[in-house]
Amino acid sequence: MAGGGLLLLGCGGGGAAGGGSRAPTPRVPPAGPLAQAFVLESSGVPPDDTTTTFAARASRVVLLRRGAPDNSLFAEIRIAASDSNTADSTTLSVRPRPGLYGVELSASGHAPGRIRLTFSYGLHFVAPADARERYGSNLVFERTLFVARLEGERLVYLPSTRPGSDLLSAEVDGPGVYLVASPR
Repeated sequence: MAGGGLLLLGCGGGGAAGGGSRAPTPRVPPAGPLAQAFVLESSGVPPDDTTTTFAARASRVVLLRRGAPDNSLFAEIRIAASDSNTADSTTLSVRPRPGLYGVELSASGHAPGRIRLTFSYGLHFVAPADARERYGSNLVFERTLFVARLEGERLVYLPSTRPGSDLLSAEVDGPGVYLVASPR
């Protein structure tokens, strides 16, 4: 694959975003219009789209990295083994959202097991216009971020944890568009 956008690891072991403290972020805000949110912007070389197929009964970790020369971690997607004893496979496609910390996940074949999505935003963090004015500093703004699911023109904020510095993680419901965002 050109661009080196995917690294697929087997089961077990801790990953870059899998260990560390799971201290929760502040109280989860209610769902609201996308227009009433600050979505975390991203600079630098974006990751490539990627697709992988694996046995549904096996767990997987997909590391989505930015393109060369950076190759830094953008997102980690941990997929638990399916509860089924099926021999079927799952195909997972990941499409980063240009200029944003966000991905679109789609799946075909057997439904994947639980999915934990972790964004790594330390190197290419760009606070949206007006976010510093609203929150007073990048640090305060950063502490108000959540992983959110985009449903039409509405964001549903998910309970999110911080497994490490500059990492934001949430269990997601499966296929959909997920963004790193904060209420305005």
